[in-house]
Amino acid sequence: MNKTLITFIIFTTFINALSLDDKLNLIISVHELKAKKITNTEYNTSIELGKIFFESKILSGTNNMSCLNCHLDKFGSADGLPLAVGVNGEGEGISRYKHGKGILVQRNALSLIGRSDKKFKSFFWDGKVEDNGSFIFSQFGNSISKKFTSTLSVAAVMPILERDELMGEESFFTKNKIADEVKDQLYQKKYNAISKVLKERIYSSETNESIQIQENLKLLKIEKNDFELALIGNFIADFIKYKFHMSTSRFDKYIEGNKNILTKDEKQGAILFFGKGKCSYCHQGNLFSDFTYHSIGTPQGYFGVHSRHRDLGRAGVTNKVNDIYKFRTPPLIEVSKTSPYGHNGAFPTLYDIILHHMNPIQFYIKNSDYAKADYFTTGKLLNSRDKILSIIDIDKEEEINKIIFFLETI
Repeated sequence: MNKTLITFIIFTTFINALSLDDKLNLIISVHELKAKKITNTEYNTSIELGKIFFESKILSGTNNMSCLNCHLDKFGSADGLPLAVGVNGEGEGISRYKHGKGILVQRNALSLIGRSDKKFKSFFWDGKVEDNGSFIFSQFGNSISKKFTSTLSVAAVMPILERDELMGEESFFTKNKIADEVKDQLYQKKYNAISKVLKERIYSSETNESIQIQENLKLLKIEKNDFELALIGNFIADFIKYKFHMSTSRFDKYIEGNKNILTKDEKQGAILFFGKGKCSYCHQGNLFSDFTYHSIGTPQGYFGVHSRHRDLGRAGVTNKVNDIYKFRTPPLIEVSKTSPYGHNGAFPTLYDIILHHMNPIQFYIKNSDYAKADYFTTGKLLNSRDKILSIIDIDKEEEINKIIFFLETI
């Protein structure tokens, strides 16, 4: 018997002899896990302005949509829908589908919880807003990024540029000053066009909302001539930091020493998450994300932001073949509250998306609509899957359920 095999047997025997808490302590040490740092921000004028802009329809080209429509507390700061519904939509949750007049956004709305953390250097499923160390990459170009206080600030105003989210279209019956001014302009000109329209809306209106905005701007000594889009992004980012801050989870408390706060099943789920499940390969650190891009072969279905209903993921930003069907690893903070899952909400439950990591064939067996929609592309999707997925060793339904129990603690 060779030395490597003997060493493996001894190590395995040692690990199996440990208690659940001893195993978890070893995992916490090896992965250098630390409880999240929770900071409380005092409410101020900047946050108040961010709240107004976040909840207001003044940023919408058609004056009928706000950030709040897709980021609600009851859905874990998302909207509870597979694909979001943008301009012209009404109601909350599933009622936005039933209304039938809203424009379908081709991606799942992401949670805002903890997005102000400094670890977030990129935003959106494809990373179309990203801090590369020298500047913030976005549709506004390099020079504009210096006007924003953070990557989150830039990301906060991106929906204004999207015709399905906030901008909308101009029609014969509906005037849309933002869409009319922006048209097909790029970078600095696009930024200036949006700034111009929103400045006019705020300062030419006598609504209570506009007056309230003007009064708060005066408190911050911001004059009309100084008002521009970056300020809105900075205010909304301040509000997101205040409103959607992270809280101390039960797993945080476990890391801090409260060993009785998790059940036996939850502890076993954690061990599976960091062990046989290989989940921590991508879901790392106290935010449970490596903030890079991976493919799990998510079904495309009938909708997508790119050609022929496809969503090319990161490749739509980088134009690199190797990035096709890759999406940024979603953080798992309070993940149990933010169903459905995947960039297009294809997975109704945590069980569904965990199973897909291990065996994507099951999804197509159970979902004939996706099987039909992806009939000619299934092979390409499955071929794009990260190789790490092939060595996941979970083979029991009980183990998936225990991983879910653990996910409910983070």
